[in-house]
This record gives sequence, structure tokens and C-alpha cells, in this order.
Amino acid sequence: KSGYGLSLKDELRILEVMKKLDQDHPLDIVPTFLGAHTVPKEFREDRKRYIDLVVEEMIPAFAEKGLAEFCDVFCEERAFTLEESRKVLETGKKFGLKPKIHSDQLSSGGGAELAAEVDACSADHLEYVSPNGIKRMAEKGVVAVLLPGASFFLSMKKLPPAREMIENGVTIALATDLNPGSSMTESLPLIMTMGCTMFRMLPKEVIQATTIHAAKSMARQKEIGSLEAGKQADIAIFDIPNYRYLPYHFGVNHVDTVIKKGKVVFQKSKFQNPNAK
Repeated sequence: KSGYGLSLKDELRILEVMKKLDQDHPLDIVPTFLGAHTVPKEFREDRKRYIDLVVEEMIPAFAEKGLAEFCDVFCEERAFTLEESRKVLETGKKFGLKPKIHSDQLSSGGGAELAAEVDACSADHLEYVSPNGIKRMAEKGVVAVLLPGASFFLSMKKLPPAREMIENGVTIALATDLNPGSSMTESLPLIMTMGCTMFRMLPKEVIQATTIHAAKSMARQKEIGSLEAGKQADIAIFDIPNYRYLPYHFGVNHVDTVIKKGKVVFQKSKFQNPNAK
């Protein structure tokens, strides 16, 4: 995601770097435009001018260049209102960018309901999601992307109601939320552990949440996310006794082999001994 430039020039640079990384790296980099992350200091006295910049200049420019697939917004009382968020996401849709939303992290502001209204692929955070928001997300198939790393690092007293969402038919994904402000971790296995310990999810649920459900949050569940005939061969092989060890034995890298698009891109034995056959 972009969102750390907050100007046409800097957001463009971030998205161009993502494109270059996607071309050069074996992993897939899926670009999301998050210009509506926060209102820059120089626009605080005239926030409408910044929103106009996002919808009238940034979104059209980045969509035309094919630099973003998704459009995201931080819908929160400290960031963007429901109406502002709706405007950003609807504009993104007009230019072919699929909507995502950061919502209900610090207060219950109706972000989950907005996610359902605009047919968002996913809604992130959701600590303060309302019962109606849960109902609407389940009805519209919006994936709830829960981010325990941020909850942990920020010492959040309120956690997202993961079990309530699961029991009401919401698809749950888990992610690291890797960012310098609230969740500086690349460790997805640690996030799986937190999903079990903090959100009371089962081991099989956190595995689903980081594979097929994560793929669905990016509209890629037909291509990746599970081992099925016809899908892309993206496979991680772990050196563990059974699947429960992934969240159970935390703080250790259990990866033995990584296969991307049918090709081995990492093998522990060769990494430890480059001369190994």
C-alpha cells in the first residue's frame, strides 16, 4: 500500500517502486493506493482541498498508469469521515480500482457498513465494528482482515470480535499490517499465534485466514490460496509434526521449502549449505 507520501509526486514514487518490485521479485506485489491515509499537515485547515486532490488528480493518474489495483481509505474520526471515505472509494471504482477500507479501529463509525455498501473486497482492523456492520459484511461477502500485530503493539484494550464474526458468517483473514507506526513485523507465523491467543481462533481457522481467506481479500481466491487442481502452485513446506505447530511453536522459522508458481525459490538446506545437492 501507498499512503506514506500524501502528495501526487510521492504517492506516484511509492507505487512505481511497488511495480518494479513486482517485476523483479519472485513474490507477487499487489499495489493498493492509500492516498486517503490521513490529511497532511499543510491541508489541515482545508481538508476538502486534499480530498479533491485525491479524487481529481491522484486516482485518475494512477489508474491511467495501471499502478494500483485497489483503492483504500482510513475511515475513522481522526482521519476521514464516512462521506469523505465514500467519495474516495466510489471515485476509485469509477476508475477501475477495487475498494478496500480501514475501519472501526478506534471508534464505531460505520466503516463496516460502508464496506458492504460499496462492495469492498475487505475491511481492516474492526476493533469497534457494530453488530449491524458484522451482519452487513457477512451478507455482502466483505472479508474482515484482522491485524493482531497492531492491537498488540498499540496495547489496544478492545479487540475485534473475531469469534462473533466467524459465528455470523464473516470470512476472516489475518495479516501482519507491516508498517512503521503500529506493527513493525514481517512475521506472519507470529500473527497466527496471536490469532489463536488474542482472538480465540482455532489453529485451522488461522491457517485458513492466512491462505484462502487472505487470497479472497485480494480477489485472488480462484488463482491462489489453496492447493487445488488448476490453481497456481504457490506452496510453503514446513518442518513441523502437524499443522497445529504453526501457531503453537512461535518465534521460530519453520519454513523448509518455498515454491512459487511451480518453481522452488527457497530451500532451507541450500540456504544453510550453498553446496548442498
